[in-house]
Amino acid sequence: MPQDIDRQVYLKLLQLLGRKGTHFTTEDLARELGTSKRTLYTYFSNKHDMIDKTIDFIFADMERSDAAILENDSYSFKEKIELYIRNVPDSYHIGVLLRYADDFQRHYPEQWAKAERYIDSIWDELIELVEQGIADGHLHKLDTTILRLMLDQTLVKLLDYEFTARQQVSFESGMKAMCNIVLYGLVDKDEV
Repeated sequence: MPQDIDRQVYLKLLQLLGRKGTHFTTEDLARELGTSKRTLYTYFSNKHDMIDKTIDFIFADMERSDAAILENDSYSFKEKIELYIRNVPDSYHIGVLLRYADDFQRHYPEQWAKAERYIDSIWDELIELVEQGIADGHLHKLDTTILRLMLDQTLVKLLDYEFTARQQVSFESGMKAMCNIVLYGLVDKDEV
């Protein structure tokens, strides 16, 4: 399947998942794409395969752009950290998976396990960068296990639509605030 067709199919799948969760049908997708179910089955073997490949699609885009950030030597450690944190896929993509986690676990356990592995590894390269920055003396010494916990839990809460609505905070503003706290802390050095 050509890459531009890939993208269109996966974006439609994500829209369907956002509206119907795992209860969308192949017929729904064919209708959205203006094609036939038969055509879809030339690309996918079944609905499990559709969901599996859509999960790969979500995280492949993020991994490519993360690599571009981390490999760019013109960025400082601070810039790399800030860009990496802000590069987390928007709330819609990962949020769809988390919003329908129960359905995924019940009906698509293998795909859910894959999504969890991806989500659990979102911060891996950032933690490596921070550890390298600490070792090189560019960053303050800190407990990266606690940093990862903070990042993980903040991400989960910001992807919880009920939480963000109740707190009147957007995913984007929450990620920006988290990034600022990680980069600049709570107290001015001069105030300590």
